[in-house]
Amino acid sequence: MESRTARAVKLKHPPLGLWRSAEAPPGARQFSRRTEFRPMGACSMTLVEMAFTRGVPCSFSTGTVHCGGAIRGFGLARPPFEAPGGVMGNVRLVSSGNRHCEEGRAAVEELRRLGASAERLELFSEGEGFKKSPELLSGSFGDMPRLPPNDGCVNMAPLSAMSDSPEVVVFLADPQQLSALTILAGYARSGFEHVTVPFCAACMSIAVFPLAECGKASPRAVVGLTDVHARKVMRRLVGREYLSFSVPWEMFLEMEGSVGGSFLERRVWASIA
Repeated sequence: MESRTARAVKLKHPPLGLWRSAEAPPGARQFSRRTEFRPMGACSMTLVEMAFTRGVPCSFSTGTVHCGGAIRGFGLARPPFEAPGGVMGNVRLVSSGNRHCEEGRAAVEELRRLGASAERLELFSEGEGFKKSPELLSGSFGDMPRLPPNDGCVNMAPLSAMSDSPEVVVFLADPQQLSALTILAGYARSGFEHVTVPFCAACMSIAVFPLAECGKASPRAVVGLTDVHARKVMRRLVGREYLSFSVPWEMFLEMEGSVGGSFLERRVWASIA
């Protein structure tokens, strides 16, 4: 199916459809199956990039995703083994690091024993600095979307190649295109807050957060790829100017029907498109 919105906004990369299923679709790219914890698993954004730039379907499951954060980000079931330090070790990673407590230092040493790189060890020890304290992050967990555990797969493929409706449509947009998508998302609605930009990992912004919006009476679009680590990966692959804009399917249909007569057919947009 072709997108009228993508054509009007003049996207460089065609939008992707995202959906859940019991099994991966035929021909979908996946990481190799995991048999043990890997201190530096592959970032899921590399497969998302392939779907955007090469039109290759990709699929994620508990057995193939190498990053514990991505397991949660795609709303998959909990993996059979956890990283050293467990949940709190990763909470400390996102904030002030693991070097400040005995449990954290032990987790750093376990990573060292498992062969983690010097860069990974330093990051785990010193922290990413995305939250001022672990307590601020752990205290926010209750605000995160909750989906039923998924023992199957989360899949992404070019929307133009799909015959069935996905659950979410994901655009990759530069600042001007993002402006257009944001306006279009609220064009046929009252109010002003039709788009949200959550603090979260890149995979969460394209999967768990928009999937959670699907069940709401007035769903919102989700801007993502604000995760700076994901941006480090994506800038090498698709460029540094893009953010994601993920839209629940019903909202996407609403946007598709709003193109005609909107600002997208006016002179101001034509002058900058």
